Amino acid sequence: MTPDLRIQQAVVIGSARGVRVVAQTDDFDAPEAERIAVLFGPRPTGVACPLALFACPFGAKNVAVVRAEDRPDGRLGFRFLVLARNLYVHLGDPFAIADRYPPDWNATGRLADLEWPMEVLPERTLEQLDAVLKRGDVSLLLGSAQALVDGNRVLLNRTEAAEPFVRGLWQLLPDRTRCDLWPATFAFSDELGFHAAVGPALPTPRHGMQVLSEEAIRDYPQSHYELNLQLAIESGDRAALRKLLARRTTDDTIRLGLYILGFALIVAAVMKFAF
Repeated sequence: MTPDLRIQQAVVIGSARGVRVVAQTDDFDAPEAERIAVLFGPRPTGVACPLALFACPFGAKNVAVVRAEDRPDGRLGFRFLVLARNLYVHLGDPFAIADRYPPDWNATGRLADLEWPMEVLPERTLEQLDAVLKRGDVSLLLGSAQALVDGNRVLLNRTEAAEPFVRGLWQLLPDRTRCDLWPATFAFSDELGFHAAVGPALPTPRHGMQVLSEEAIRDYPQSHYELNLQLAIESGDRAALRKLLARRTTDDTIRLGLYILGFALIVAAVMKFAF
C-alpha cells in the first residue's frame, strides 16, 4: 500500500518565557510540537545550539524530523517536518528528509503542506560507508552500531553537537533498525528518550535499555554485526554489505517465528478435523 506522502511543517520559537508555534500547515498539532520543544530541554548556562537534528515520535501515528538552532535574536528555533510513520519506515533516514526541505526561519502564519516525491531513497553504497569509516572515529562508530543493534542506547557527553558522528552512525545501521530508533545530533536533555544522542548531561536509563557512555562504547565487545560490516566494507563485498543492511531486527525475527507457529497450529487443527 502506498504510504501517505504528505509532510506537515511548522516553525516553533522557544525563549525563557516559553515556546510557541509561529508558522504551521493546516491541522498541525501545535500542542504536540510545543511539548517536544519543551522536552528538548532548558539551555544549560553557556551552551550554544548552532545546529541540532533529531527525530522522535509525534503522536501515535506520526514521526517528527526536527531541526533546532539558535536564532540571531538569541531565541531557539525549531523547524518541524511531520510525516506518517509508514512513510518514515519506507525512507529510514531523518537526515536525508531534513536535507531535502531546508527551513524558512522567517515564515509566519499559514504554511503549505510538503509532499515527498514518489520515490525511495537511493541504496547506500559501499563507497559511502567506506568514506564514513575513513572520515570518522572507527572504534566509536562501529561500537555504537553494534550497541544499538543489541538494544542499548549510546551517548556522547559533550557541550557541542556532533552531527558528522550521528549522521555516519545512521548510515551504518541496518534498514529496519534505524527505522525503529531515534537519533539526536544534540539535545539539552534526555526527556525525549533518544537512542543515540549528543548532549551536555548523561541520561538516566529507561524502558529497560542500558545507556552506554563514550568510554563504554569504545570498549564494547565486538560481535557479529560490527565484525561482518567492517569486513564487508574493507573487502569490497557488496553482496554481503547489502545482506547486512537488510537484516531483520530481533523483534522481526520473533514476530516471524510467531507467525510460523500460528500457521502451524492452524494447519494441525485443520488436518485433525479433516481426518
